[in-house]
Amino acid sequence: MKFTAQITSIILLLLTSLAVCAQEVSIQVLQQGTSFSDSSFYDIIPVANQFWIGGKYGTLKASDAYGQLSDISYPNQHVDIYKFDRFDDQNLIACGDKGVIYKHNLVSKTWEVIRVKGYEKACFYNMAVVNDSTAFICGGNSAIAHSQKTVPLGFILKSIDRGRTWKKVYSNPFQMVWCVKYNPHNQQVYALMYTPNKTFLYALSNDQWKRQEKIGNSIFHEIQFDSPSQYVAMGGWIGKKGRVHRNRQRSEIPLSGLVWGRVTNHKYELYTACNGQILLGDNTGKYKRFGVQLNDQFSIYEAVFTSENTALAIGSAQTLLKITIQPTPPTVGSAQ
Repeated sequence: MKFTAQITSIILLLLTSLAVCAQEVSIQVLQQGTSFSDSSFYDIIPVANQFWIGGKYGTLKASDAYGQLSDISYPNQHVDIYKFDRFDDQNLIACGDKGVIYKHNLVSKTWEVIRVKGYEKACFYNMAVVNDSTAFICGGNSAIAHSQKTVPLGFILKSIDRGRTWKKVYSNPFQMVWCVKYNPHNQQVYALMYTPNKTFLYALSNDQWKRQEKIGNSIFHEIQFDSPSQYVAMGGWIGKKGRVHRNRQRSEIPLSGLVWGRVTNHKYELYTACNGQILLGDNTGKYKRFGVQLNDQFSIYEAVFTSENTALAIGSAQTLLKITIQPTPPTVGSAQ
């Protein structure tokens, strides 16, 4: 019986891998700019029946599932918006450049602008909401987020009052804290901290940030958790190979450049990468690369599923893509 179960598991794994290899991805360019000087889109989040997009210079737009965009009126401070999250179904929070945070209530339609004193020259690059009152923000020197080489001055802040006030809980002048992430499977908070050519995973334990392991010898911008101990980290180098690390299973993706993000549903996982590249994964470490020719080597930063097999992806120069996953039709004469 045990042998039979093992054989069955192997067959199922093989069939899953073959199914992903048989998938095709079509990419439709809904809009793009002409150069990197055009405003970029950095994050996208589902809001009711829309998808909100934040980006450079305070760009804030709403999209339907087909990529039709409209502007959102809000107290724009004209600084980059890097990341969205939510405390609950009605209360959103967004973090940005120059120490700026936005809070929005979808019911009352009110906005609140918070400027964190002492962080006027810092970027709030990433964020993780833990519960309906607690959140973490990470980042570093604003110049780092604008591709300048300087001392990173990395930090992590914590709020226990829904983002009204913030307290520094970690700092290191020689590390850039690219990502802070809550693992719902074990209720722990983690962070990706970068020093030249190395990224380390840290965990918050007893109010102390403790190094867990080295993720890899490159920048890793994003990490996600599929279980209490299983993670997927994304990174690499712009213009070179991308990297996707699943604990000790480490994959290099030729020609993708840095892998920025990942989105999953019950059937697929999509990865966003550089130069118009999209990866389709099978949740076991197999990846198939697809791409589209853009006006320049624009990065695709984030994606969100709009249905079981369609997604919107956003990136540099206000690039907006519609992605459709479809099975490859059987070839003539193939076995039935």
